[in-house]
Order: sequence, then structure tokens, then C-alpha cells
Amino acid sequence: MSCQTVTVPANSEVTDDQTIMNDTIQGEGTIVWNAFEGGFFGIQANNGEKYYPLGSLDEEFQVAGLAVKFVLRPERDVATIVMWGTPASVVSIAKLEE
Repeated sequence: MSCQTVTVPANSEVTDDQTIMNDTIQGEGTIVWNAFEGGFFGIQANNGEKYYPLGSLDEEFQVAGLAVKFVLRPERDVATIVMWGTPASVVSIAKLEE
């Protein structure tokens, strides 16, 4: 395992395994399946925060329990019928190596 130094810009904040930069959040978490409201996949960050991806996740990420690294853009002025987590656009998402 390698180690790297990261410089966090002044306009960002680091909170419980997540970095908030400008209008995006990056972190690690798990894909979860929620069976209510017709069923949908969400992202639960390692710090417990829940994110509802707007639009559907690519098929390769529609796996409950999958560990992922993500960059999301929270959409604060959006209402959804699921009422679960913060609605967010997926900027990037990748599977974490096991």
C-alpha cells in the first residue's frame, strides 16, 4: 500500500472521511439497495451520510454492498419522491480495490 500527501485547498473542508471542495463531496462508501418507493440504489458514505444519485447508476455499480470511491455534487434545490439521503449528481464513481 502506498502513501501520498494531499494538500487541501483553503476553500475546502475535511469531515469524517469526506472532503468537501467547492460544490462537490468526495469520499468512500457502499452501494445500498432500498426496496421502498419502487426500489433504488443509493450511496451510504463511510461516515453514515446517505446520497441519492440522480439518474441511475451505471449497471456495474448497481450491486448492493459494493465498496466505492465517489465524487458527488449535492443538488440542494431538488425534491425527490424517495425522501432518502441528499439528492446528488454523480461526478465520478469507481469500485474500491478489495
